[in-house]
Amino acid sequence: MIKINLQKQLIQLATPIILSNLAFTLLGAVDTLFMGHVSTLALGAVGLGSMTFLTASLFLKSTLAGATPFVSRQQGAGNFKEAGKYLQYFLCLTIILIPLIALLPSLFRLFFWVTKPDGQVSHAAMQYLTVRLFELPATLLVAAFTAFLLGVGNSILPMFLNWLAVLLNIGANYILVFGKLGFPKLGIVGAAWGTVFAMWIQALLFAIFVWTEYRERYRLNQWHWPSLQDLVRISKVGLPLGLTDSVEVGAFTTFFAIISRLGSEALAASQIVNQIAALAFMPGFALGAATGSLVGRYLGAQKGEEAERIGWLGTRLGVRIMVVAGIIFVFFSRPLSELFTQEPAVIASCISLLRLIAVYQIFDAVNIVLRGALNGAGDTRFTMAVTLILAWGLFVPGSYLGAITLKLGVMGAWLGALTYLVTLGVIFFFRFRRGAWREIAI
Repeated sequence: MIKINLQKQLIQLATPIILSNLAFTLLGAVDTLFMGHVSTLALGAVGLGSMTFLTASLFLKSTLAGATPFVSRQQGAGNFKEAGKYLQYFLCLTIILIPLIALLPSLFRLFFWVTKPDGQVSHAAMQYLTVRLFELPATLLVAAFTAFLLGVGNSILPMFLNWLAVLLNIGANYILVFGKLGFPKLGIVGAAWGTVFAMWIQALLFAIFVWTEYRERYRLNQWHWPSLQDLVRISKVGLPLGLTDSVEVGAFTTFFAIISRLGSEALAASQIVNQIAALAFMPGFALGAATGSLVGRYLGAQKGEEAERIGWLGTRLGVRIMVVAGIIFVFFSRPLSELFTQEPAVIASCISLLRLIAVYQIFDAVNIVLRGALNGAGDTRFTMAVTLILAWGLFVPGSYLGAITLKLGVMGAWLGALTYLVTLGVIFFFRFRRGAWREIAI
């Protein structure tokens, strides 16, 4: 009976997150789909630009996701005023992080100088990135509000607002990319401005809804400024989350830069496959987020055994879902690829890569869900250290070795990703089974 109840809680929290993640994935896929009708160069540039932007923004955005462990523990203990206080603390942290945005253009140029992607691709990607920077303050606000809502168990509101952002982005892209309703035809820059518009509307609506629905119970009208000690304490949990995500996505961005040396067709195929795979990973990421929230809540309620059951339950569900997705990738690889392009060489490359991904995503489900469970318990410094070491000590060198040194092409690069994700899944499995995360105080 307990197991059924835990499964029901997990599914009820995870299902809206799956739909929310679908919207988030489509937000990035919209730009890719529109660029597929512009040129192969634009398609590759948006792929590289999106990954570069995600790398930079994730450090800031995921740092704010640290609100979830704090809020969920207070929610589990019934301390609603304290949960609201942590939302305020992380909103203050948002204000502190915003000035760091000014450093990003120089970091983008440095990254392209180091990785040396194709010159035309990097130039177009830089145009796209320059506009996307205007989106970041809104992205940080959305991250803080979303982390609070997941902590209190509301995954429906983020789902609704993420889908609204997708619809706004589609409309704005259509107008600005192709020059409709009297607007100039902006191409790749228009795609960037469409996303900026959608994110600012989303941030405004988050603020309105959270204030309206949670002001009284969580005492949000009684503002609390964090002390320096408070900022240090929340940063010990939040910063490792930010570093973990940015380090990992940074490694994947470098991975795509390595692939760009193989030509625009290899880059376009990898970008398409990455977008398709992201759809399959959505249930895994949702289960990871839901598992982390519930683990924190049960630890706050002093129910460690239920917290552990949630972790293993989420992992089993994640693996089952990824097995089904893998079967779809194997048998429907061609029609999936043809949704994005009609170029035969790109389609052939996509088919091979999708069959490889069908294998590694099963191990990645273990990685994603158990990392979420460990983060929900506050074990963020361990997940950060493991990700940093393996991303840059195994993933990036392995991909370069396969693609460039051994001359295995795009398949060799993706074999590096396979090795990395399998290793992560094994390490997090044994870390969670050991159980030391139960004793972590935050």
